[in-house]
Amino acid sequence: MWQRIQTIWLLLAGVAMTLMLFKPYGLLIGAGGEGYLMDVMGVHASSTGELLKSTWGLFILDAIIVFVSFGIIFLYKRRILQMRLCVFNILVLIGFLIYLAVQVWQISSAEGMTFGLRVWLCMPVVAIILHYLAIRAIGADEAMVRAAERLR
Repeated sequence: MWQRIQTIWLLLAGVAMTLMLFKPYGLLIGAGGEGYLMDVMGVHASSTGELLKSTWGLFILDAIIVFVSFGIIFLYKRRILQMRLCVFNILVLIGFLIYLAVQVWQISSAEGMTFGLRVWLCMPVVAIILHYLAIRAIGADEAMVRAAERLR
């Protein structure tokens, strides 16, 4: 299980999205110059930590992505299911990005704020790429197994 390259890709994708659970991925700056940090739990004031708006949907989507990413690793005997779950996770990641964009747009337009990106915002894109690499490696394993069965 651990010697397969797709295990590494899936592990890295899970770690990337786990980092999203704990790191702020945006900085909202209000009209008066006050700063607000945005993470999966909501928008918090930088100075006081006061919650401005809750974003529980982002937390739930991120938790689903993390659990599925780590769960796929242990389905190494069911390669087709692994590929399907990777595609599912990619779709959830795209939904996560769309929901995040909608949340940022709603918050920034309602409060008159500007949004500044943090480096952690690239983690969903990295996870999509890693899931794609895992799908390719799982497909190569499946082709190799089918070829070996055909030779018997």
